[in-house]
Amino acid sequence: MQRELVLQENDFTIWKYHGIPETGITFFESTNWGSAGMVYERKNSNELIRLLKDPYLYAIEQDNTIVGTAVFCHTQPRVNSKPYNCYIIRYFAASAAIQGKKLMKYYAGKVMEAVQQKETEKTIYVGCVEKGNLRSYRVVENAGYEKLGLLCVNAFSRFYPKAQPDVKRLKPEEQNEMLNLIHNQYRHHALVHTDYLFLKDNYFVIREQGEIVAGCQYHRVHWAINKMPGFTGKVIMHVLPRLPLINKLFNPKRFEFLALEGLYFKPGHEKTLLRLFEGLLHREQINSALFWMGENCPHRKAILEHGGLGLLNAFVNDSGVYIMTAYQNIVEEEVTMLKSLPLYASAFDYI
Repeated sequence: MQRELVLQENDFTIWKYHGIPETGITFFESTNWGSAGMVYERKNSNELIRLLKDPYLYAIEQDNTIVGTAVFCHTQPRVNSKPYNCYIIRYFAASAAIQGKKLMKYYAGKVMEAVQQKETEKTIYVGCVEKGNLRSYRVVENAGYEKLGLLCVNAFSRFYPKAQPDVKRLKPEEQNEMLNLIHNQYRHHALVHTDYLFLKDNYFVIREQGEIVAGCQYHRVHWAINKMPGFTGKVIMHVLPRLPLINKLFNPKRFEFLALEGLYFKPGHEKTLLRLFEGLLHREQINSALFWMGENCPHRKAILEHGGLGLLNAFVNDSGVYIMTAYQNIVEEEVTMLKSLPLYASAFDYI
């Protein structure tokens, strides 16, 4: 894979790759994610990283070894139904060798400068920082980003998920219809992108009298949770896994779940959406699912008000990620409009 030298300074170099080289994947597989908050490993990152859409890896190297990374995924989300040029930043990480030395803070700024120099269009740069991760928040803020809003983590769980016979896989020829329904439902949201819908044909729906009334995409995920903060974190890590039934929902050493996105439901069909979730858990023989939605998203409010998400949601209801943004060639009126809208979330961006 070809690479381009972006910067050489003292013992460090920054290289740009269009795509993710195997050395980058190896680095990600050995990385513990998080710091002050939950610390975890992404156990199936090898598979998921290869599915990224149009990624550019900026790798900070020392002695030809990667010690820091940021992946900029080029996409075109909609803001109030209008498309914008955009880079979503993933896999922002530093090795133990440079953590705490302020090097990542410095070189993150250099990477941002390099990316912006090449862009002439109106562009939104989107990063995310896990709630409670103050160190990463300061690094991203120092690189010129400001907080746009909060995405809340929501959980759905069932001890014994039941089959739902009316859950059906969406056919390829129906994808355009589904996209129209999703774009209409989220037409007054910010950062709506559908890059990871229909992956592996894992978008499923429920119909009533031939009409789609609920739908969602799932991605199967495997994490290992190594640490959770505070007294509650210790209870979750060391007590819950020993409790019968509850350990079906959460096993920190092998936390497998479905990440749900592209959630669609016709007004009044919140219960049908939850039946769809349960049908997908039964299909995958798994007990838990996570989905991310904007704090002020009206569809999230409708789902929560309906209730019935299951026990696991009580343990994640204070979890979330801050969406951080920087702008190029965008006027203040557009930024103000963006800030006024509820946020959309693609689950794939957070797994």
